[in-house]
Amino acid sequence: MTTATHAIDIDSQIADSLRRQLGPQKYAMWFDGSASFAYRQQDHRLTVTVPNQFSRNWIDRHFSPDLRAAARSVTHDEVELELCVGMENTQDTASAALIDRALSPAQPNEPATSPAQPTQLPRAANDSFKHRLSQFVTGPSNRLAFASAQRAADLTDPTANHPLFLHGTCGVGKTHLLQGICAQARQAHPSAKILYMTAEQFTNDYIAAVRANKLEAFRRKIRRLDLLAIDDIHFFASKEKTQIEFLCCFEENDLAGARIVLASDNHPRRITSFSEALVSRCVRGLVVEMLEPDTDTRRAVLTELARRRGLMLQPAVLDLLGARYEGSVREIEGVLAQLHALASLPERGQSHRPGRTLIIGRELVEQLPEFNMPVVRRPVRFATIVKIVCNRLGVEPSQLAGSSRHKFLVLARSLSVYLARELTTMSYPEIAHAMGRKNHSTVITADQRLRRQIKDDQPIMLPAGAGSITPRDLAESLSRETLRAQA
Repeated sequence: MTTATHAIDIDSQIADSLRRQLGPQKYAMWFDGSASFAYRQQDHRLTVTVPNQFSRNWIDRHFSPDLRAAARSVTHDEVELELCVGMENTQDTASAALIDRALSPAQPNEPATSPAQPTQLPRAANDSFKHRLSQFVTGPSNRLAFASAQRAADLTDPTANHPLFLHGTCGVGKTHLLQGICAQARQAHPSAKILYMTAEQFTNDYIAAVRANKLEAFRRKIRRLDLLAIDDIHFFASKEKTQIEFLCCFEENDLAGARIVLASDNHPRRITSFSEALVSRCVRGLVVEMLEPDTDTRRAVLTELARRRGLMLQPAVLDLLGARYEGSVREIEGVLAQLHALASLPERGQSHRPGRTLIIGRELVEQLPEFNMPVVRRPVRFATIVKIVCNRLGVEPSQLAGSSRHKFLVLARSLSVYLARELTTMSYPEIAHAMGRKNHSTVITADQRLRRQIKDDQPIMLPAGAGSITPRDLAESLSRETLRAQA
């Protein structure tokens, strides 16, 4: 055997040893077809050449001990490890180009593009993400979610290498955080393979790939990632085959150490027709609920969004809009767009020019068409209150009539009674009857308990790792959600 042949044989043995240590999936993800091994016996040096700087950094952090152990098992020497960045081979370049591109939504009746035609998937450049973490307004309702997003965006932080699942009602900032994570990760790691898409885009592309017999090409672009962000994952509900495909995507990326961030309008355990396997993967990491912004946060959001438009809201306007638009941040963006248009009318004499700030006073707000329309609501039903309270606290409505003193059941009973007194004309005996209680004194006690908690203003912990909130803010948030449901 020649010296060159012997060296090649040692390199292959080291690669085989590493494959056995890591397992075939993890080895294929980081080494197979993209890394080359070269052992030099003279100085006991193992040189591993990888396609890009991000791969080098990741392998250095996560696989250096494995590489040394693999080399030692073959050479019986303590080796010096050297990681180098070299040219990508053709196969890896093609795969990386596909993976590193953002998906454009494909229509179900359109054929999927083959790997040789990557034009369907434009690169997800940093400036293609609308939102940034630096522009996110924080408050008690979203502080934990924001902190978790910042950690998820740091691809070098090993303590954040777990799935992050954000959930909350429409317009509380879930999409902002997902896109902000991707933008910040892209800025810090330009060579990282990052993919952001909605669950609907995933579904459409999957259907198109199946119809066009391009399933392997589809899988290449959704796997071998460094960061995967899927928005509106509740769209997968009742789509059994799509859930199976996504579960495989989730498993492969997670096994390789990719960062996975998901968002939904509900807790994974409360998404209808979600497979138990998918639910278990979602709850394995950090599940964080994003609540509607409280009064102070709404004022901060109003101020920040107005500033970006070149508007300055007078204090009376902040109070007026903060009290009126209590729900989605999108509603706030909409009303500010209307105010901007009204303030820019020629007859107002303050047309918007770059660098000029438009002053928004109460008289302008009162010109908004919907501001002068009376708010007509249907009577609030007690069943609606119970459903919304129990959904927020993760308990079953049927449990409220029981005798369990579990802390979240006790809180759910108190909130249901309190909201019934605030939003309906029900008397204590009527509430007691609706809750299956023979004696209305327990209902009075539940109401008084929550009112004391509101007065004390001590934060309470929410279930499923959703952080803490004051009783007042929780009651106000549930009240707004109930009124919207009855509108």
